[in-house]
Amino acid sequence: MTCLSWKAFFRRNAYNDHLIFTCRISSSCEITSTTRRHCSACRLKKCFQQGMKKELIRSLVAISHASSAAVTNRLPYHSIRSTTIDLLSEHDQLSLSFDDWNFLTNIRTSYEQHCIQKFIESHETIPLIPPKQPYRSRLKLQRLIDLKYKYTFIIASFIKHILQLDSLQLSLEDDYHYIKDSFSCLLSVNTSELMKLKVLENLPWEHDQLVLEYIFSEEIIYRLGKILTTFQTLSPNDPLIMKQFVVILALSSRISPLLVKEQYNSKDFDPVPKNLLSSQNYCLTILWKYMIYRLGYNDAVIFSVRFIQNFLHRQVIEAEMIEIIQNRDDHGQFGQLMQMNL
Repeated sequence: MTCLSWKAFFRRNAYNDHLIFTCRISSSCEITSTTRRHCSACRLKKCFQQGMKKELIRSLVAISHASSAAVTNRLPYHSIRSTTIDLLSEHDQLSLSFDDWNFLTNIRTSYEQHCIQKFIESHETIPLIPPKQPYRSRLKLQRLIDLKYKYTFIIASFIKHILQLDSLQLSLEDDYHYIKDSFSCLLSVNTSELMKLKVLENLPWEHDQLVLEYIFSEEIIYRLGKILTTFQTLSPNDPLIMKQFVVILALSSRISPLLVKEQYNSKDFDPVPKNLLSSQNYCLTILWKYMIYRLGYNDAVIFSVRFIQNFLHRQVIEAEMIEIIQNRDDHGQFGQLMQMNL
């Protein structure tokens, strides 16, 4: 006998030929009711060791046919109520298509080539450990500008490549300038992914913390670190979920903190091109189907809520940091820190 949660996990992953789970330790994690979400590779391995056989579980096609028949039989007796999930076609609710999997594969490959590889290459020009220098405020400020550029540039490199994928029907020339100013808001999400992948071992400001605390405050830097930790721990060891969130948020173009201005201009309210919104909706649909496939419906909802909560907390900190810089007497020197030429 097997409990329903294990059956659901096994059904989602035993037939999965598109994802290869890799244990981050030594393929010998202890899997219990409390640790089962920590390592999908060892959990699936234990399923097979306990005698679970994928041949005994109905395929997704069989489930789809059975579900379709049940829905058809109920239609004469029940009125149909529209819900958010009804926006997806009945077929799309059940599985990711071949094109969807290709798109996810492109995201993963693009991230490795244009984010991780670019980040590693940037160590030559902007090292993680700063060179020893005499203490000069100008040099310290330039170091922070370089660090922010280092982490923002790799997001820009990744998103530029995503915009050129045929499935999104976007143009780098026409659409990029609508979204590039919001990339700094993705730093926490993307940096947490780099840390989870062990591409980055420590906090990005590990060797520059005193300068950051001098400009902002020790309390704000502590909260930023807490945001990064939460992003790392709230999601399962999955190779695609956080990368998809980076893409979706990048296509938003309206995620920068809202700040009060003395005077607004028409540029502040420019409409977003419809094709950007359509592409974001396409990516969001794939993410939602993928999370249900990987996590199950309830856990997908819980994860989404926690992610959004943590992202909003991060936006509050971003707004506070912008306000601190604007209120400094020397705020003019910080222009490059707030504006990145990407």
